[in-house]
Amino acid sequence: MGTAEMVMAYVEALTEPDIEFGKTLWQSLRANGTFPADGVLWLFQLQSGEWHLLIATPRVDAVGPRNAYAELAEITKRTPADSTQLWRVELISPKHPFYQALRSVFGQTASVEGARLGNTQIGGTYIDDAYLYEIR
Repeated sequence: MGTAEMVMAYVEALTEPDIEFGKTLWQSLRANGTFPADGVLWLFQLQSGEWHLLIATPRVDAVGPRNAYAELAEITKRTPADSTQLWRVELISPKHPFYQALRSVFGQTASVEGARLGNTQIGGTYIDDAYLYEIR
């Protein structure tokens, strides 16, 4: 353990495999016609000290969260991933206030892929760190 690690609290970095997994899943969602994704982004959640792959999908409102996760599971079967990546996927409604705030900032942007947000406040929510794929 290096001295830097002893001094500061451990913050999990977003890894290249995570970024690739997010991109692959995002592209899978864009390619399939049954599970729309309005937004896909990694969000660092300080409470848990973990990154979560947030997917804003109208399926949450249409069929409820449990069924939306079941539908997503059918798609992720074909997506190379390890279980730790899959259990960090979090589905939210595009009507969620946090997502609405993101849309108000980024919804008109042609492409947000690869954009990082850190130490930012959006719609009253403080964002420690985020990695965006798509917001629309």
